[in-house]
Amino acid sequence: MEWLQNRETVLAGNVANANTPKYSPKDVSPFQGVLNSAQAVTLMRTQPGHMTGPGGGTYAHNTGHVSSIDGNRVVLEDELAKIADTNDQHRFATTVYGRYMGMYSMALGGGSGSSS
Repeated sequence: MEWLQNRETVLAGNVANANTPKYSPKDVSPFQGVLNSAQAVTLMRTQPGHMTGPGGGTYAHNTGHVSSIDGNRVVLEDELAKIADTNDQHRFATTVYGRYMGMYSMALGGGSGSSS
């Protein structure tokens, strides 16, 4: 949810700067990278021949698009599509969380049924 909120903020900034000269749109790194870094286990190298594992992180990075006459690279259609996708992912996450909490509540005997 935090990743989705961060992405929404970055994309809103892109739309807000759609008329700013020389502005380059930004996006956050894919969620899979965030998930991998959050669950990453640091392995110890016990032998010099062992390989080190990959790292990951979240950061805003510029996306490449053709710029307009004033150097602005924001394509509103692309940004709005990304915002809609992020909104769909947020709705899905909240639905899954709500259903999980409903099952959890039912398992504890506090179901949301009628109290007759």
